[in-house]
Amino acid sequence: MSSANKITFVTEDLPPLQIENPHTAHSGAMVQLVNELIKELKLDADIVFMPWARAYNIAQNTENIFIFSMLRSNDRESLFQWVGKIYTIRAHLASLAKKEITINSIDDAKPYKVGVIRNALAQSYLQQLGFKANKNIYANPSYKALWSNLLNGNTDLVFTNNIIWGPQVAEAGIDPKDIKLIFEIKDYASDMYLAASKTTDPILVKKVTLALEKIKADGRYDKIIKQWQLL
Repeated sequence: MSSANKITFVTEDLPPLQIENPHTAHSGAMVQLVNELIKELKLDADIVFMPWARAYNIAQNTENIFIFSMLRSNDRESLFQWVGKIYTIRAHLASLAKKEITINSIDDAKPYKVGVIRNALAQSYLQQLGFKANKNIYANPSYKALWSNLLNGNTDLVFTNNIIWGPQVAEAGIDPKDIKLIFEIKDYASDMYLAASKTTDPILVKKVTLALEKIKADGRYDKIIKQWQLL
């Protein structure tokens, strides 16, 4: 993944935060932020896109690896070095607009099949609340599969958030009008972070942390957020 001094920032395709462009430069608000960090510190670094489960595994076991954008939780706390918060989302359950599903609490979702991304925090969150794999949790390898399974009736609900669901649905070839957000999960971790593997040099991690703080303080972060209409 990386040579002795090469630094790799791993991430997933998650528009509008991270957008993988196979034939042109990658884009997205958080990609722009990470590029600003690389420029600020003059790092020899690359941004590499891959499925989340693979990125998550690599970021736990490989030196000189940073990962974004990752939700921070108690079960992840000791697995990474946490650089800093880079964005905040709000979690929701979504359904097909034509379905009459009423959810007033997360327990109300237990009779339904809930789609999540494999190894995402949503999966462990639901398991801790008593949801069971292949009973009412269905882990998907990609966002396209996540939404396609909802459209095809293989799942009843999707665990998503207020920012990413629209671009994901459109990319999956689904009319956003056919999807509705039906329940906000207010106790779900909502702060997204840049983090580093435990084996990455703590001095480097500190430098990246300070650079992130500088970018926030001098207005560059706010400019990126406004550019991507993520206020």
